Amino acid sequence: MASAKAKTAKPKRRAQSPEARAHAYAHLDHVHSLVPDLEDLVVEASRARADGYHHESYHHFTPKDTCGTLQSDLLAWYDIHYRRLPWRKSFHIGDHSLELELANPGQRAYEVWVSEIMCQQTQVATVIPYYNRWMSTWPTIAALADADLEEVNKVWTGLGYYSRASRLHQGAQKVMKEFNGVLPSDPAVLEKEIPGVGRYTAGAIASHAYNVPAELVDGNVIRVLSRLRAIGGDVKSPKVIDLHWQVAKELIHKERPGCFNQALMELGATVCTPQNPKCGECPVQSNCRAYAEVIDKQRNNMQILGASKKRKTENDDERENDLASICTLCLPGSDVDPKDQGLVTQYPRKAVKKAPRDEECAVAILERIRKVGDSPISEYLLIKRPEKGLLAGMWEFPTVEQDQLDRDKHGKASKDYTLSTYKERSKSSIKFMSDSLGLDWVQGASVSRTDLGSVQHLFSHIKKVYHVEWVMAKDISVTTENRPRKASPEVAWLSEQELATAAIPTGINKTYQLLQKFKAQGQDSKAKKEDPKRKRVAKKEGGDISKFFMSK
Repeated sequence: MASAKAKTAKPKRRAQSPEARAHAYAHLDHVHSLVPDLEDLVVEASRARADGYHHESYHHFTPKDTCGTLQSDLLAWYDIHYRRLPWRKSFHIGDHSLELELANPGQRAYEVWVSEIMCQQTQVATVIPYYNRWMSTWPTIAALADADLEEVNKVWTGLGYYSRASRLHQGAQKVMKEFNGVLPSDPAVLEKEIPGVGRYTAGAIASHAYNVPAELVDGNVIRVLSRLRAIGGDVKSPKVIDLHWQVAKELIHKERPGCFNQALMELGATVCTPQNPKCGECPVQSNCRAYAEVIDKQRNNMQILGASKKRKTENDDERENDLASICTLCLPGSDVDPKDQGLVTQYPRKAVKKAPRDEECAVAILERIRKVGDSPISEYLLIKRPEKGLLAGMWEFPTVEQDQLDRDKHGKASKDYTLSTYKERSKSSIKFMSDSLGLDWVQGASVSRTDLGSVQHLFSHIKKVYHVEWVMAKDISVTTENRPRKASPEVAWLSEQELATAAIPTGINKTYQLLQKFKAQGQDSKAKKEDPKRKRVAKKEGGDISKFFMSK
């Protein structure tokens, strides 16, 4: 499964206390009596530290290394400790999986594909109910191909990164049309032909479903491999990422590649964790260079560095005197966070995370009251977003982004339309709905506008503030006479019941909840109102909020 990153900002990491560090590495009290494989790694770590450099081979599994032992130890651990997840089956471990696969070719591949796409940037615990609901709705790839995209988006709502859902739908249709309803088993074909399938997902489908010896690298695997081979380069660097793929290929198990790949990911998710790894429980501890470096540091602190120098490893002769192969990828030790010094958590080296950029928009929740028989009902205007880009194909209330405002000849936002104050946001919304939707705000319409305040939503790369206006209208309708011919948005009036099941993004749903809270509190009389037919000085905005909307 793919690595899962939290959708909210991670809390600031605390430095490990001396007591916690002592507990985590209590098993190092017997550093004098190590298994031979680990002792060799400690010797090489000691020499690399003393020389101030190491060779490229330090990061690889060479033919002389004990890959067989590592593989068997890891698989034995996985067969006992793997988590029971709805998309995991005992394929290639036993029971009737082969018969089921023969009866329904590609079914396992479809299940792996859906789970891997869902687990991208999303925690496993969050994915499980979505996966179960998805598979009960579209149990086969043929069922997904026949589904309506809007229904697919509804089931996906809440998982984020909505383009993933549309690519699954698009990919299913392509598989039915071009591959006879069965996902290919060749990872190169998967990556090239199936929308949304990258190198990692292709390796996961090929190895998990078809037992093809295809390597894969995700966040968990990067952490495990970077510690096993002490890879200290910037994990965002293309060369360092390529190195991890090379190491994964060297290590792949030829007979049980799917289980081995899942074992690597499981180890990273449950034992070799980002913080406080359980090195004492690790089944491949004796093959871990990061762990060997911790032991070397312990010995050095105890001033017994020479205790291991007499031991000569079988790789020494070919590694010495080869200055041309000195590693140039690893960052200096001085770049390691002080709280990670001397710990396996110094790997992988963390690149400086780019802060999410600030964005702002004005949202107009346009509500109309319409009579159905003798009963009035509320309906809300929604606009469908473009099929490409952020939140592709989702529905939202009329929204004006800062970069949508009129631009002057120098490319700067027009002073006539900004988002700095409520009055200016409302003016921008009126222009947008008039120009893009052809709404008649004057003739035969009784309109009131209320400033509801703001809500914030955090995407992985954007911190977005939605300023919300409630627009109550009677007898207002959408016409097409004044709409631009190009890029005209798709619109719909939805009742409250329809809105509750519509495929709307989480941020837009927050704006609707803000309106519902306002209505429930009955604060109409306290709200700031503005009649569009008369001029009125807008109240001064709050200091913190206005900063988001000041022209830059």
